[in-house]
Amino acid sequence: DAKYTLKKLENYRSKAELLEGVKDVDAMIIRSDIVDAAVLEAAAKLKIVVRAGAGYDNIDLKATAAKGVVAMNTPGQNANAVAELVFGMMLTSARNNYDGSSGFELAGRTMAFYGFGA
Repeated sequence: DAKYTLKKLENYRSKAELLEGVKDVDAMIIRSDIVDAAVLEAAAKLKIVVRAGAGYDNIDLKATAAKGVVAMNTPGQNANAVAELVFGMMLTSARNNYDGSSGFELAGRTMAFYGFGA
């Protein structure tokens, strides 16, 4: 038994509410939340912060290193979801955003896919 408790902090309305919510956490799993020096200072027991996604653009790496907090990410973790979203957006575009006009069909067309990331 790891003796850890999951604490979900979602839909906070202010930075103060976020800072209050992280004050007793050992680890954080984030998506687009910003982990800066203020968050790291508020999270006195923090040992690791993991971004569920690629990149570290929302984590202050200098501040985590200075505090001895491990920063990690999960590149490729959402690759399937992104590919499905792109396909769905392509269909939506072909149908003129479902505005009632006919749009066009994809059958018989040539498509090119360019991927960046993951």
